[in-house]
Amino acid sequence: MAQNPKTSLGPVGEALRHNVKRLREQKRLTYVELSAKLTEAGRPIPVLGLRRIERGERRVDVDDLAALAVVLSAAPVDLLVPGTAHDAEPYGVTPEVMTTARTARGWIAGMELLTEPTSAGELIDATMAMPHERAEAFARAWYTPERLESWRRFAETFRPPRFNRPEGASEGGEA
Repeated sequence: MAQNPKTSLGPVGEALRHNVKRLREQKRLTYVELSAKLTEAGRPIPVLGLRRIERGERRVDVDDLAALAVVLSAAPVDLLVPGTAHDAEPYGVTPEVMTTARTARGWIAGMELLTEPTSAGELIDATMAMPHERAEAFARAWYTPERLESWRRFAETFRPPRFNRPEGASEGGEA
């Protein structure tokens, strides 16, 4: 059967469907029991919907994700990254954006950035959507003493030369 591009899952959706199944089975929950727990949590997903999620035939929206995490006693990050993935294992955030499972876990949890900023401008861009306190924590962690010293040395190599002024001349003009 051909995949419908509108409903086909990307790498995160694939991880989610496998993790929902894995956790449901670990907890020995039937579809009926999981559906009842979701209804109690205020986000009903019928049995057929749960089966379709696990088969990759139904997408999960963010409200479904939150409810599934609650009733399966899992952090959302642990539904979005393969539970068996080792930290150094490649992980596809999108079909074209790859990182490691460790970096993905930290990024999804809001504890690290997906890619290391190469400049202060990139750091600012990466933290603009964050609450102020978290953005400050990222900035403190990023501006290490070593990085600041490296920038200071770099900046010194590009200082414009001082022009020789005639004896007694001020910056505003001749003496």
